Amino acid sequence: MNISEILSRDAVLAELTAETKTELLAELAAPLVVLHPELRSVDVVSILCEREELGSTAVGEGVAIPHGKVPALSHLALAVGRSQAGIDFSAPDHQLCHLFFLILAPENGAGQHLRLLAQILRRAKDPVFREEVSLADNAAQLWQVLAAP
Repeated sequence: MNISEILSRDAVLAELTAETKTELLAELAAPLVVLHPELRSVDVVSILCEREELGSTAVGEGVAIPHGKVPALSHLALAVGRSQAGIDFSAPDHQLCHLFFLILAPENGAGQHLRLLAQILRRAKDPVFREEVSLADNAAQLWQVLAAP
């Protein structure tokens, strides 16, 4: 499974403006709600906030992977955003997070969800990948970096 199989160009946000975790979750969820009319923003943000209360989805090195299971979905949905300023996401390394992968999964799609999560983790741990992401000038360039195998 390649990220580009799930990630729509319309769900890549190169310049996030959120300043808090909740604002970030809402900003990242917004394009997915547009792309998937069966979703309601308030429900998605609530599910994501509940998941964050269980423990931060920040993985370190400036990356967070907020995720949640959404009953209204029949397949995986992914949004990616970058924050130049960074957001406190309670990362294990105490660094601000700059790159966010938001995964929404159907309630019965654990296998797919875990495969996507593993792929994102592998790429996010690669310093070359993170540098390419930080150097992308706009959403189109960011999508190209993300979609590369």
